[in-house]
Amino acid sequence: MFYNKTMEKENAFFLKRSAEDIAEEEYIEEIADEPTGTAVVAQDEPEGVMIAWEAPEAEHIEKSTTWYWASMAVAIVLIAIALWQKNFLFAVFIVIAELAIFMFAGEKPKMWDFTIDEQGVTIEGHKTYKYSTITLYDIHQFSDEYHELVLQTKSKVHHYIKIFIHAEDEQKIREALNKKVPHGEIEVTFFEFLERLIGI
Repeated sequence: MFYNKTMEKENAFFLKRSAEDIAEEEYIEEIADEPTGTAVVAQDEPEGVMIAWEAPEAEHIEKSTTWYWASMAVAIVLIAIALWQKNFLFAVFIVIAELAIFMFAGEKPKMWDFTIDEQGVTIEGHKTYKYSTITLYDIHQFSDEYHELVLQTKSKVHHYIKIFIHAEDEQKIREALNKKVPHGEIEVTFFEFLERLIGI
């Protein structure tokens, strides 16, 4: 009798613990099956989006000590010329510009999100250039890593929109845009060439 009661108590305790363990295991499995926030973002792509990518807003070029000395030398020459011509406003402008160059030259550009969908080309999810406003597009081979997508728009304020794309994505971006926008040659201006040459 005593043996049977003891066994019953032990069996009841075992069954109770087993039920709790099973419930805990089921809860852990449910959590493991739930997708994480990152996975949802990666898989839950907005309807109609053809291409999406992330790229810097501008090219980042590491500045050497020689570059800073050269920049300072050019600024000094320009200030001397401005003072010689008694153009004090221009001299002040050169000083401010040189200080700004020293402050921001070492900063890395922000990474922006871009999408191409049925409506147009969207930057950072809120600024969309609709196909009806884009008259022409071209792609320039900027570097080994990035190429530059140039959109010619009807706007007089932002006539050219320049967006970095990954070099390996150029072909599929061309295929997407060719269905919506005419392709044509947009030449690199002398000022843009100078910017790339001196790395500003």
